[in-house]
Amino acid sequence: MSGVLASIGSLRRQALPAARFAWARATGKKHPLMVTLSVTDRCNFRCEYCNLPDMDRDEMTTAEWIGAIDELADAGMMRVSLMGGEPLVRKDIGVLIDHLRKRGMNIAMNTNGWLVPRKMDEMMKLDLICVTLDGPPEVHDKQRHKGSQVRALSAIELLRSRGKNVVTMTVLTAEGIKTVDYVLERARELGVRSFFQLVHDAEGDPDKEIGAGISEAGITAVAEHLLKRKDEGWPVGPSRTYLRALAGKNGQGVRRLHSCDDCYASRYFMAITPQGDVVACPLTFREKSFNGREVGFLQAFEKLGQPQASGCACYPLQEMNYILGGASEVIFNALGTALGDLVTPAALPPAPPDSAFDEAPETGHGFTEKSQRRLPLVDSRVSEIR
Repeated sequence: MSGVLASIGSLRRQALPAARFAWARATGKKHPLMVTLSVTDRCNFRCEYCNLPDMDRDEMTTAEWIGAIDELADAGMMRVSLMGGEPLVRKDIGVLIDHLRKRGMNIAMNTNGWLVPRKMDEMMKLDLICVTLDGPPEVHDKQRHKGSQVRALSAIELLRSRGKNVVTMTVLTAEGIKTVDYVLERARELGVRSFFQLVHDAEGDPDKEIGAGISEAGITAVAEHLLKRKDEGWPVGPSRTYLRALAGKNGQGVRRLHSCDDCYASRYFMAITPQGDVVACPLTFREKSFNGREVGFLQAFEKLGQPQASGCACYPLQEMNYILGGASEVIFNALGTALGDLVTPAALPPAPPDSAFDEAPETGHGFTEKSQRRLPLVDSRVSEIR
C-alpha cells in the first residue's frame, strides 16, 4: 500500500505542472512534459541486441545534470525516466535522484537489476522501476549476461518486499517470443506487470530492421497471444490499443506503429544524451540536435525539429503518443501501472536471501570503468561540487 500512497502523492505534487501542460497544448506551444535522461552509456552487461556501451560518449558532470534538471523543472517537466547504459553504474546516481525528488518529479528507472541490492537507498526513492526480464535463464542469460536472470528475479523480489512498484520489460527476439508465458508466470508470482516490445537495431537506428528474425505473422501471433492473456487476467502490461496495432491485419504484424512525422516526440517529450545533446527520443540521436550545455536545455528543446526517421515500436514512446492523442483505454492502462498494487493487488514476496546476489567468480563481461570517466563521490550539497 505504501507504493500506492507514494504514487498518489507524486500525482498530487504535479497538479500545477499538469495545468501548465494543458495550457501549452491549448495554445500550440511546446512543453517538456516527459524527459528521458540517458545519464551514461556505460554498462556492466554486453547484451546481444545493444551496442550502446561501445558508443563511449562523454558524460555530463553531476552539476551539469542538476542544472539541466532545474532548467526543465522550471519549464514544467513532470516525469523523468533514468536510463543508460546502466544508470546505477554512475556513482552520483543517488544525488541526481535526490534532486529530482526535491523538484517534485515522478521518477522511473530502467535497470538490469544486477546492482540493485547495493543501491537500495536510491531505489526506494523511485516511483517506478523497470527490470529487464527476457525469459528463462537459457534465453535471458544468453542474450544479456551469464547469471543475470536469477539476479534480475531476486532484485524484483527484493524491491517488491519493500513495497516498490516494479514492472518488467521483455525484448522480443526470435528466441524471446517463445517464452512470453514464462515471463507472465514469473510476473504473476511477483505481483508485477510485464511489458513487451520488439527488438530494435543494436545501434539504436530506427531506420533499420525492427523485430529482426521475427516474421510479420510471428508478430501478429505474439501480439494476439498477449491480448488473449490480458483478457484472461494475466499481468500483461501493454495496452490493448498497442497490442491490436502491433498485431496488424490479416496476419501482417506491424513493425512501426507511428512514423516520426506524427510522433509527439520533440513537442511534449524529449531525451538528453550523456553528453548533453537534446534529442526527440533516445533513438533519434543521429539527427540534428543542439547541446544543452552550449545553448541551454530549454532553448535546445525549443529549437529541436520534428524527427525524420522511419518510426519505431518502442512501447513507452507509443504509449505517450496514444495518451496524448486521448486514447482512453491507454490512459486507464497507464494509471493502472502507475498505481501498481492498488490496481493489481498481490502479496509482497519475502526478500531473497543475501546469497541470491553472490557474484559469480567469473563475470564473463568486459565492463571496465575508464579512469578518465570516473566521477567523484559527492553528497547532496550541490554548492560543494567542483
